[in-house]
Amino acid sequence: MQTLHHTDLAVRHSLACPSIARELVLIESADEWRIAAPGDRILGGGSNTICREEITTRILCPQYRGQRVIAEDDDSVFLQVEAGEPWPTVAAWSVSEGWYGAENLARIPGSAGAAPVQNIGAYGIELQHILARVQVYDREERRLREIPAADCQFAYRDSRFKHDWCERYIISAIILRLSKRGALHRDYPGLREQADSLRTPADVHAAVSALRQEKLPDPALEPNAGSFFHNPIVSAAHYAALREKHPEMPSFAAGEAVKIPAAWLIEQCGYKGARDGKVGISEKHALVLTNHGGTATEILAFASEIQQAVHSRYGLTLAIEPTVLA
Repeated sequence: MQTLHHTDLAVRHSLACPSIARELVLIESADEWRIAAPGDRILGGGSNTICREEITTRILCPQYRGQRVIAEDDDSVFLQVEAGEPWPTVAAWSVSEGWYGAENLARIPGSAGAAPVQNIGAYGIELQHILARVQVYDREERRLREIPAADCQFAYRDSRFKHDWCERYIISAIILRLSKRGALHRDYPGLREQADSLRTPADVHAAVSALRQEKLPDPALEPNAGSFFHNPIVSAAHYAALREKHPEMPSFAAGEAVKIPAAWLIEQCGYKGARDGKVGISEKHALVLTNHGGTATEILAFASEIQQAVHSRYGLTLAIEPTVLA
């Protein structure tokens, strides 16, 4: 365990906002979560985070890594991944072993411990489809315990870890259930067009990696937090009414509801590739807000401007996806 005072967090989150943390604790083993106190905030890989200029709450950051097989049978393998392990290495290793399940989640930035919080997803697959259990540190009982994935109430970019479990549980590790044989998920735009050539999990992983590199800016070169806004989800009736006014509006099924691409809404409002001072929207993808030396205040002000424009034109509310640390 290491404790740092008045340390710069710009290098610890992918938006790279200038930010000074009053106290940052580097957690180097699961047992060290016992120091957690009410009000402490967790910073994982920092890929889905906006750091305010000054952070007065204590920040805990898991540093311990690793992934290992803890059980298997003829059909499945159970993989325990420690909180600090980068998610891209998990997906890459799983396909190198020939296991099915994580290939569509290739190259999603961030740590494994953060993955259940927002139920990471891409190309038709979400973490909930392969998650068996979550190992957590229970701040009330002051011990490590495991929670079945079914209890986490996963939804689109959501889970109980964002709500009633936020102050109680800290994710220490995740346990994935991957298949030794199975069907590939190729019926998604971008993959569907090349489905005949995608025969193994490694093929799908490579295809998704190429698509993400083509469509999304590299945070190392152009600081960003990935998808900045949630796709609005509306009822079928609401969508039908919108289509009457905007016949070209695209959509995806979301159970009995309808998901409207936020990127399309933002682009229609003229913000793709736009800049406002030191912040902007990527020329590659309208869902990605990019930072060019701006502060959290400037980023959130620009995001608010986009939200107002979309609401004014379509009556839809865009919620931001990143967590704000202050």
